[in-house]
This record gives sequence, C-alpha cells and structure tokens, in this order.
Amino acid sequence: MSSNMLNLDQQAAIQSQIIVREGVKVKDAKAVENLITKTLGVLQEQGIYAMMLFLFSRTSDEEKIAPHIRAPLYALLQQLPVFQNNAELSANLSDFSASTAAEPVLQFYAQAVCSKLDALLLVKDLYEQTLIYARYGAKAARAKTEDTNAGQAQPEASQ
Repeated sequence: MSSNMLNLDQQAAIQSQIIVREGVKVKDAKAVENLITKTLGVLQEQGIYAMMLFLFSRTSDEEKIAPHIRAPLYALLQQLPVFQNNAELSANLSDFSASTAAEPVLQFYAQAVCSKLDALLLVKDLYEQTLIYARYGAKAARAKTEDTNAGQAQPEASQ
C-alpha cells in the first residue's frame, strides 16, 4: 500500500469547512445552509453539470454565496489523479478567483468530467459528501450564532 494514498473524505471535510467559512462571511448561516441544501438536491436529482449550472444561475442573495460553494467544489477536482495534470482545470481555477465566468467552467464539466463515467461517478460522490458536510457545518454555525444571540438577549430582558 502506498503512503501517498488520497483520503477523499478528508478532502471533502476540508473543502466543506471552506464553503461554510467563506459563505458565512457574505451571508448568514441560515442562507448558506439553504443554498447548500438546494445545491445538494440538484446534484442528487439532476447531476453534476446541472448542479454547477444551478450555482451559476443564482440571483440576489444566493448569488453572493454561490461562488463560495462553486470554487471549493471545483478545487476538489485537482485532488483527483484523473484531473491532476489538467492544464484546462488549472486555467479555469484561476478564473474562479478572477471572475465568475461560467462558460469555460461549464465546458470543462461537459467535456472532461461528464465524458468519463468513472470520473463522473467519483466526482458526484465526492461532491455529495462535501455538500453534506457543508450543510451540517452551516447548521452548526447557525446554532452557534443563535445561541450567541440568545445569550446576548437574555441579560437585556432581565434589566
């Protein structure tokens, strides 16, 4: 057994923490949790391409959170051996930080991810696990915020 084995569950956990941490910087934890839940539903029902399209199509408040879900999911692809030396993936990754250009990213998913059944199934499972962890993380962040707010409200009520 190689000592360089990739622990995908660990990668999912790490990226889920990034999703929650960055998401709650732009909106409250409840909004982040709601969008993660919707995104997970799209992934499970319609697949990877539809999920990414869904995230690019968000408007108003969800539009502020969506990039913080898209980017970590996309970055997860670099961890997979099938995509590690992919120049197009690396180029698109820099696009994520520069802009929210949907076309090159969606093309990459259609041509590179969706064209290989093994890769497609692996990515779907990995994204599903990541979004489940992120949903629980956002739920925990929400509970922590609610507890903090409740603790601050009680002393005022007793005065």
